[in-house]
Amino acid sequence: MKRIIINKNLVTSEIQRYVGPIDLSEESFGELLKISTIEKIKKHDLFLKPGEVNDYMGVVLKGMVQIYHYHGNKLVSDFFAGEGCGFFDIHSFLLGTPSEVFFEALEPTVIAKFNRKKFLEEGEKNPEIDLIYRRVLQYAITMSNDRLNSILHDSAEEKYVNLESRIPGLTSRISSINIASYIGVTQETLCRIKSKQEGFF
Repeated sequence: MKRIIINKNLVTSEIQRYVGPIDLSEESFGELLKISTIEKIKKHDLFLKPGEVNDYMGVVLKGMVQIYHYHGNKLVSDFFAGEGCGFFDIHSFLLGTPSEVFFEALEPTVIAKFNRKKFLEEGEKNPEIDLIYRRVLQYAITMSNDRLNSILHDSAEEKYVNLESRIPGLTSRISSINIASYIGVTQETLCRIKSKQEGFF
């Protein structure tokens, strides 16, 4: 992946969108940006594969990322991250164990990456950086819990609506195959759901 230069103010803005309103000193923001790297990823590039350790937290500055795994021969979509959204494999990130998922760029994508080790080292010295780290973990746990509850309790139509409300415009940016995989239906059923949502029925 090729490193590019991008406006650091954009990184700051997206971090705040990711973890919510924060009140950090200019010095702390500077330290946070020092531990970030910016990377540009081509469409359909896989930048994490099973067996690799996910040792960083990513924030999408531009584009779209899909996290998925295979159950047998079936692709199962786990999560989509658009602009302003953070992503990582929580088990691999926290435990340092090999990941079981793929990260794929569904569009030409730019991400900010924050190395876990550097994050923790800065957090030990700076309570404000530690706050960011804790917010990240809270976000990840909440999203994982919401996803589990959705799988257990929501109808396919509710999953579709929730996906669109979380990232407006998402369903027009990704393939029907990926959407159907995420909400657990066939493409034919998804077509009926989309038609109903669009007011055709």
